[in-house]
Amino acid sequence: MKERIGSIIFFGLLFWLAFVFLFYAGLFVNYIEHHAIPIFFNQFFVESQYWWLWPFGIFLYGAVFMTEKKTKEKAAFFTLTLLLAMIPWVPGFGESIGRALFAKEHVDYRFQRIEVKDATLLFSSRGYDYVKVPGKKVTLRYPTANRVR
Repeated sequence: MKERIGSIIFFGLLFWLAFVFLFYAGLFVNYIEHHAIPIFFNQFFVESQYWWLWPFGIFLYGAVFMTEKKTKEKAAFFTLTLLLAMIPWVPGFGESIGRALFAKEHVDYRFQRIEVKDATLLFSSRGYDYVKVPGKKVTLRYPTANRVR
């Protein structure tokens, strides 16, 4: 029994990590790099995870992997999830998924003498917000402490 649980955890973690890596690599290419946000993949990968999903994903993949005599169903499941993980690699879908997960519209910032209104917060990481300001084409980095709403 212990070997079976260990196998479920090991293979579940292996396949779940592959799924999550492919998914977030697509988001990095088609959302983070598209907006020229100056962060590395490892920072993006760690800080943007929904960690509470990991036990469910690990158990799901491990349980599917350990089922016996269901080769066609297992192959269909793994193929389907691979295709789902590859969706962010399509540029339009990667942009849309990235916006849905990370972007916030109509964010205001206040500095000592300047107030910025209706900015689009693209991503927030390590005390900084990466922002698109109306009328500017570049992504700007503002301290999170200056965010008003």
